[in-house]
Amino acid sequence: QGCDPPHMPRPGMRQSQQRRASCRRLAPGLAACGGSVSFAVLAAGLSRSPGRATVGGQTPPCWMARRARGPKLSTPARPTQLDSAGDQKPRLTGSSARLAEGVAAGEPPAVLQHSQLVLAWGSLGVAAYIFYGMKKVIPIVLNGIGEIRTSWQWAVLVGTIAFFAYVEGYKGFQKKFAPRVVARAWAVAQCSAESSTNTDSVRAAPLWHKIMAPAFCIGYFHGTRKRVISSWAVTTVIFLVVIGVKRISNPYRAIIDAGVMIGLFWGACSIVLQYIQSMREGRRPGFDPALPEGSPYEWHARS
Repeated sequence: QGCDPPHMPRPGMRQSQQRRASCRRLAPGLAACGGSVSFAVLAAGLSRSPGRATVGGQTPPCWMARRARGPKLSTPARPTQLDSAGDQKPRLTGSSARLAEGVAAGEPPAVLQHSQLVLAWGSLGVAAYIFYGMKKVIPIVLNGIGEIRTSWQWAVLVGTIAFFAYVEGYKGFQKKFAPRVVARAWAVAQCSAESSTNTDSVRAAPLWHKIMAPAFCIGYFHGTRKRVISSWAVTTVIFLVVIGVKRISNPYRAIIDAGVMIGLFWGACSIVLQYIQSMREGRRPGFDPALPEGSPYEWHARS
């Protein structure tokens, strides 16, 4: 009733069965043909000199060429250095390797020696120079302050002292000038680099550097071009300001000199305190001394 009998196959099923039978008859022939081609490619690759095999004058696909040449041999890895625990250690070269070899051999690294006399002469000599300049200003300030008559003049005096204390004392001396003076004092005080097994003298520095240590620390010589020019320029400006202030009448001269006196006092105290701190810590301050290229002083060496 509307369907085929069970013993009779459908038309679509009949065509599918015919295609399967045809494929079964052709399979042995295709396998033989494929085997012949594979054997020909392999024989051609083995008969040629090392290189890529060709089939019919054409280059076969990459996978066929790799199979013909054989597996790729990996490059042997460089031997790594192992420590006592079996872990890999980093490969050291140059100065780091020499330093590691010296430490492994029991040789302590070279330590720079410093002359405490030159160090004190350089740092405290600059502080004494500033104290001397401040001493010359004190009588002028004391005499001029007595001539202040109005409240606004007192206000100007307080404002001038606050200005010089911050700009000259804190920003100029404490943050820049004082640490540079102490750093350059540590540099000029170097005398030798010694260890227990060998002695390497620091390249000979002129003796007059140590004799003129205060001027060296200020930066009047043996510094970068910018440092030397800046040091002489600041000194020249201060000298001209002093000449100009002398022409001003009191109490205004005393007001300006009072601010200068506070700034100089702040700066001298900053140098002394930073020198004492560096001596207690046994190391130089972390401030660039502005040494020139080719300087005999080993600033980057260990102190």
